[in-house]
Amino acid sequence: MIKRQIAIASGVSLILMAIVAGFSVGYAYSEFYRPEQLELLKDNILQNQGLYQNMLIGILIIIILDLLVSYTLYKFFENDNKRMSIISGVIRVIYTVIFGIATYHLTKNLNASDLSNEVINSNFEQFQLIWYSGLVVFGFHIILIGVLMKLHQKIPKILWYITLIAGVSYILVHALKLTSPNSEFVSTLTMILALPMAIGELGLALWLIVKGGKAELSN
Repeated sequence: MIKRQIAIASGVSLILMAIVAGFSVGYAYSEFYRPEQLELLKDNILQNQGLYQNMLIGILIIIILDLLVSYTLYKFFENDNKRMSIISGVIRVIYTVIFGIATYHLTKNLNASDLSNEVINSNFEQFQLIWYSGLVVFGFHIILIGVLMKLHQKIPKILWYITLIAGVSYILVHALKLTSPNSEFVSTLTMILALPMAIGELGLALWLIVKGGKAELSN
């Protein structure tokens, strides 16, 4: 693929991923996992099997897109620093594998009729524990992407600043969630850093779609 096609593929994939994640993780998951209502977990899944299955399909789409982006971002930035691009791509693949392992615990709840609320809750907790660990790894990928954005020299400074902040935020927030999951400080910090974490990759995605690779295309 030429640089412009790689840029568009990366940007579109990142935006699609954000949309699907908004549904699967942002909306559907929160509909099912309510630890303060342990007695309702089983009934919620049994009464909304279609939504639960669609949530898992959405997560599968996210995993596929993550693997695609691991490759396309590597290809886009390889001329800026090939070794760093490879490391960044490998780290994202590692994160994606961890996310896939976490998701396995969600698939166990498809047989909710045979499970107790305690077991269902344990599966949800295992998903979050493994996923949060993966997001710490993901933070290092985002930091490297921020550095590569700086090295690219055509990406606005504000975008790679935000991306670097997002990477540090991912590591800090999810490391704290692993060690102090019920802390009010962690909850407050998560809300404060939610914006840079959300717009870190989205800013890059929009730039890639609008301007990414255009100089190379014109040569």
